[in-house]
Amino acid sequence: MRAKTEYKKIRPPIVTVMGHVDHGKTSILDFIRKTNVQAKEYAGITQHIGAYQVTHKNSVITFIDTPGHEAFVQMRARGGKAADIVILVVAAEEGVKPQTKEAISHIKSAKTPLIVAINKIDLPGADLQKTKQQLASENILVEDWGGDIVCVPVSAKTGQGIENLLDAILAQAEIMEIKGSSESEKEAIIVESRLDRQKGYVVTCIVKNGILRIGDQIVAGGHEAKIKLLLDEKGSSVSEAYPSTPVEILGFKDMPKVGDLIVSKGSELAELSAMDDELTILGQKSKKAIGLVLKSDTAGTLEAIKASLAELVSKSVEATYALKFLHTGTGDINDSDVILAGGAKGIVLGFNARISGNVKDLADSQKVTVKSFQTIYDLIDYAKKILEGTAVEEEAKIKGRAQIVKLFKLESGDVIAGCKVIAGSLKPDMRIAIYDKDPAELKVEDEPLYRGSIKKLKRGQDDITVAGRDTECGVLLKPQFDAIQRDLWIEAI
Repeated sequence: MRAKTEYKKIRPPIVTVMGHVDHGKTSILDFIRKTNVQAKEYAGITQHIGAYQVTHKNSVITFIDTPGHEAFVQMRARGGKAADIVILVVAAEEGVKPQTKEAISHIKSAKTPLIVAINKIDLPGADLQKTKQQLASENILVEDWGGDIVCVPVSAKTGQGIENLLDAILAQAEIMEIKGSSESEKEAIIVESRLDRQKGYVVTCIVKNGILRIGDQIVAGGHEAKIKLLLDEKGSSVSEAYPSTPVEILGFKDMPKVGDLIVSKGSELAELSAMDDELTILGQKSKKAIGLVLKSDTAGTLEAIKASLAELVSKSVEATYALKFLHTGTGDINDSDVILAGGAKGIVLGFNARISGNVKDLADSQKVTVKSFQTIYDLIDYAKKILEGTAVEEEAKIKGRAQIVKLFKLESGDVIAGCKVIAGSLKPDMRIAIYDKDPAELKVEDEPLYRGSIKKLKRGQDDITVAGRDTECGVLLKPQFDAIQRDLWIEAI
């Protein structure tokens, strides 16, 4: 049974940060952390637990330090709500970007209180009024534009406005009167989970109600655990964790997912913590399924991508393919991922997942598409092309395509073009043309700057016989092309 409401007390606010990539989300969190934790303590923090607390004007604030957008989306997708307040970061010199709009959409759907932080106000191109106007076009009306949303100009580099941002968080929290109870049944939401070689499965959570103690029997997403150890953000062992406290849990034998609810074993809330993991996502009009191996750097981001793909497929009326997850996991893309995808005639996609040269060579020999992205936005955009069949059709037509990224002049006078293979593969003696724009954007009337062939392909000092997509190689042309330069494109013909 839940504790009665009279036991509810005001607890510290839990805050997450969202916004477009490179607009300074992490920089703001880093500045707040460094300036609100004693130097000797900060220097001793060697681990990252996904969340931390700071004290500002004698009041505690909990920050979720995982990728704000991804974690927020996945927690919502799994029915949880970790954040009480969202800070929307917008760069003053760039304004509203695609991921800003996406973040706004999710914030509105969750009906979570919002504070806008306009970052990078120290840069020459900063334009506060233009940024506020762009926000207004997304129905985000800040106070001086006739709305009720607090807007704080800040610089994560100089620290300007950061104090005001923390003041705004506390003021918003005071209005909200955020409640929590140490007397209630245990409820904590998972914000990160990972496998540590020494510690085993490590789960980061934030307590919402009740108290977590060493020795507690708990369950999350159908996975049971006896808490062996609780660690705070400094890596110190603690005996218990109260509402709004971030803590690492050791004791799970399997990995629960981000957004899972941690409750007491046998609790009436236990059924809320279980959620089936569907491996196959069906497109609305799809007759064919594409097998997908999905790898990411963290479990939180992995679950966020799966949720975004599920949403993409459910909304895509033009999908000609369905996506079937052959395997999902964290870590770098390896040989077994490629072999698994090859056996099912599938593909391998990664987010911040490294692809070694050997894996790339294997993928090329198996004719398996392997790609890793630095932003979820790009990964989802590529997945959309796959669903519509355009990515498969486009790549099937490309013999070989590469972009020149660097030039190396040899003592003989020959020039080796350092290239990144974008699609298909390059081979010695292959006929090629060179363009000053992406061949995908060529018009009928566009003529190449050069026609010739590949004399040699090199990787380091070694000659190689093939360079597959997403690999780097050196290209020696026959005949030489005197006007060769960076950013030109090589296309097999």
